[in-house]
Amino acid sequence: MRAYILTFLLTISLSVSAWADLLVIVHANNPVSMLERKQVVDIFMGRATAFPTQQPAHTLDVTNSSDLRAIFYKNLTGKNEAQVDAYWATLVFAGRMSPPEKLPDEAAVIKAVKNNPAAIGYVTRQNLPAGVKVVMELPTP
Repeated sequence: MRAYILTFLLTISLSVSAWADLLVIVHANNPVSMLERKQVVDIFMGRATAFPTQQPAHTLDVTNSSDLRAIFYKNLTGKNEAQVDAYWATLVFAGRMSPPEKLPDEAAVIKAVKNNPAAIGYVTRQNLPAGVKVVMELPTP
C-alpha cells in the first residue's frame, strides 16, 4: 500500500506542469498590459499580426516540451496539435503567412521575449525574470 501511495504521489508531482496555468508573456517594455483570450487566439492563429497597439507581434511556440504546445492550443482554441498544424499548413501553402517561430523549450521562449519587444510566447507558471511580463493567464483543467 505504501508503494502504491508513493507511486501515486510521484506521478502527481511529475504531472504538475501539465496542470499548471499557462502564462502568455511579452517584453516588459511592450505597452500592452493585458490581452483578452480572443486577442491571443487571433495573434497565435495568424488572424492578427500586431498587438492592439498596432506594434507587430512575433509569435513563439514551444516544441520540445512535455505536451506544452498541445495543452496551450487545446486550452486556447479547442484545437489539437494536428488541427493547428493543418490550419497553418493551409495558410503557408497559400502564401499568406508563416506560423509561430518554434523554439526548443520555455527557457528559449523567455530569452527570446526578453530580447525582442515584438515577441509573444507562452510558458508554464513560474518565476519570470525581469524583462518579461504576463499579459494573460490561461487556466488549464
